Amino acid sequence: MRSLRMTARDLYADITNTLIALIEADPGHLQLPWRRTGLPLSLPINAVTGNAYNGINIVSLWIASEARAYTAPLWATFKQWQSINAQVRKGEKASLVIFYKEFETAADPDSDDDGKRRVARASYVFNAAQVDGYALPQAAPLGSPIERMATADRFVTATGARIRFGGDHAYYRPSTDEIVLPPEEAFFDTQTMTRSEAFYATELHECIHYADIRIMPRAREINREGRIY
Repeated sequence: MRSLRMTARDLYADITNTLIALIEADPGHLQLPWRRTGLPLSLPINAVTGNAYNGINIVSLWIASEARAYTAPLWATFKQWQSINAQVRKGEKASLVIFYKEFETAADPDSDDDGKRRVARASYVFNAAQVDGYALPQAAPLGSPIERMATADRFVTATGARIRFGGDHAYYRPSTDEIVLPPEEAFFDTQTMTRSEAFYATELHECIHYADIRIMPRAREINREGRIY
């Protein structure tokens, strides 16, 4: 069986470039004041068919999971998620995988060519953490809730930032306009901060990134035009 050479685009090169970009985007090794809850490394699985991904797709989806703080190894295409009444959230970025489709041509009786051909195709999948309407496996709670700081809570609410809890990383994602934080139970005391202080320091830090995108540009526009609305 032969594989056809792709002429429209080199899908392997696309995936390689994606991996390089994800590696270069690594923010570094920081001492984070929360416990990571990531599951043991396991094969990425299609959430609808139950089949495991293979080949270069394994590495691609592993790195995508690490870079974007996905903790469940469950993936599916947009239409596959829809087929189980789940919906990919607007603004979510897909991950590239490849698969092979087989077709037949005339066999050559004078050689061992059986006439079967394979051609590589691109497909785009989304992690279970990127969809609504799908119940992710829930890990056991890591600890008790933190001691709330009413003043800080009021301030964060006043910013208008949308905050979602889950995963092991803290970040602001402009594409979905949301702050993502680890669950508050994951934070712990350090030599310089209590659990509550660590949580709020992280939350407020991400609010700064939110403000830079959603609030500060408006202020710069006002200053540039010399007008206040």
